[in-house]
Amino acid sequence: MPLDFTFAAFDAFCQRIAPLSVFTLAEYLSATPAPTPPFVILRADVDYREPSALRLAEIAESCQVRGSFYFRHRIQKGDSALARLILRGVSRQAPAFNVEIMSNVASLGHEAGYHFETLDTCRGEFDAAEDLFLTNLAHLRASGLAIRTVAAHGGRPLAPTYRHNLDTFSRAPDLFERARLLGETTLSVDFTRVIYVSDAHWRWRRYEAYQPGVTGKPTSLRAIMDALSDLDVGLYINFHPHQWFASPALMLYLRARNRIGRRVLSPARTP
Repeated sequence: MPLDFTFAAFDAFCQRIAPLSVFTLAEYLSATPAPTPPFVILRADVDYREPSALRLAEIAESCQVRGSFYFRHRIQKGDSALARLILRGVSRQAPAFNVEIMSNVASLGHEAGYHFETLDTCRGEFDAAEDLFLTNLAHLRASGLAIRTVAAHGGRPLAPTYRHNLDTFSRAPDLFERARLLGETTLSVDFTRVIYVSDAHWRWRRYEAYQPGVTGKPTSLRAIMDALSDLDVGLYINFHPHQWFASPALMLYLRARNRIGRRVLSPARTP
């Protein structure tokens, strides 16, 4: 098994799931009848480093596997000087949506979606957040992208008026219909039918019955792959492409830096 969080490991995973039924979220939500296990829902939350998402999309396509890739509307934060030097040109100031890469991902047969955080952006002002959400969707669709599902970005709320970006839909349940969406990656999934697995913060965690804010059980990509044939439910797996690299050395450096940074900052982040 190649080193985790490398493109080679992602390729090995895609080869492993290729014989199974693999769905984008839009395909899964619209499937009739509902898929029977074992099956995989492949998802990627593209927080930044969009070129890495495109590389994962290319790898998946080469294995004849399709997934859903959700992109943020944001200004990219730069990597460290060392990482930027090795990465050769990852932009520090790539504004708004990277429509070119989103279109390239969609052209490979994947679903390109919107990774929204409008309540964060609007500091908990629901009306402004809803307007911004619809404006961003309209912009993406005017760019030629058929946005069918969306994914809420996580993180701590920036105002006392909400708990997380999912509250956008709790406050306005008709927003799915008005936005012409099939659903959202958490609210629209029955987690009694799937095991949810995520690599967020460079740590693999498994959730038997996922709920936002609840910490899952530690696992590994190897364990996930080994258990595929024994699943009596579906596997819903979420990758974060900014954590995946061609170079094992660069991946190890950045993963170690992330863990040290989170350890230092964790007391201040504890609610």
